[in-house]
Amino acid sequence: MARRDDSEESFQRIKQRRPRLRTGSALPQLVVDAERARQFEPAPTFDHRDLQELHERGLLDELIAPILRGKEASVFAGRRGSAPVAVKLYTDVTIRSFRKDASYREGRFIGDTRIERAIEHHSRRGLAASQAIWVEEEYRQLRTLGARGVRVPRPIGHAGMAIVMEFIGDDGVAAPRLAEAELTPREAHVAFAAAVDALVRLVRSGLVHGDYSTYNLLWWRGEVVVIDLPQVVEITRNPNAVELMQRDVRSLCASFARIGVRSDPEVIERLLLAEIPRDLHPQNRAESVHAPGRSARR
Repeated sequence: MARRDDSEESFQRIKQRRPRLRTGSALPQLVVDAERARQFEPAPTFDHRDLQELHERGLLDELIAPILRGKEASVFAGRRGSAPVAVKLYTDVTIRSFRKDASYREGRFIGDTRIERAIEHHSRRGLAASQAIWVEEEYRQLRTLGARGVRVPRPIGHAGMAIVMEFIGDDGVAAPRLAEAELTPREAHVAFAAAVDALVRLVRSGLVHGDYSTYNLLWWRGEVVVIDLPQVVEITRNPNAVELMQRDVRSLCASFARIGVRSDPEVIERLLLAEIPRDLHPQNRAESVHAPGRSARR
């Protein structure tokens, strides 16, 4: 276990690496300043309801520095006790658009017809429900895939629009995405093999990532870590699963081609198709869309 002073040195190094966030919530907007803190008893730590809830549950003590800004979410380095954590905070529902998420939602059980209608009509209530489902799905998949041997960040807890998870990195340095990592030719080929293996494990678990490329894979100490999981779909429930899987393969091969790894997407597609239920193969698609799903082979 790292000594307290070693941890503090790492946190200080993280604080020195503060990339600017282009839009959305910046770190100062999420932490209560001293003047506002005096208005409350007890004084909150975070000026964000979900982060404050995580703090009160003992899952988050401090936000240290931003790691990554995306259109859908920001990722921050944080601290829980003496351990670094990563905090994913989703963009506010009034900014984040869910209009293109229909292909991922198909087959997901909601259990409330009023909520389903609100989502279909893109009402404010529907958008809020979409966001809640989106965040909950990511947390669920972090747990599911970790238990099934896919290397993902270990989930710690979640509240509202925020998820606390394992910090991938060390010594004040967050692991880079593969798209941004400086790899030797040998490392690039090792990373590609590991990325394909993770895809196979996903499909064997009956799942498709839905947005698989070097931008959603971390590279750390010779290991590939899969991230960004809210759009994951179940093969036996979602009629778009095969098309999403094929898109994942093409996207993965194209993004690795940019770092010097040449591959044949059709070979990988055939490998994955052999791992999914026969009635969901493209050639049987018309007959299988309305058929009861079968469990993917383990």
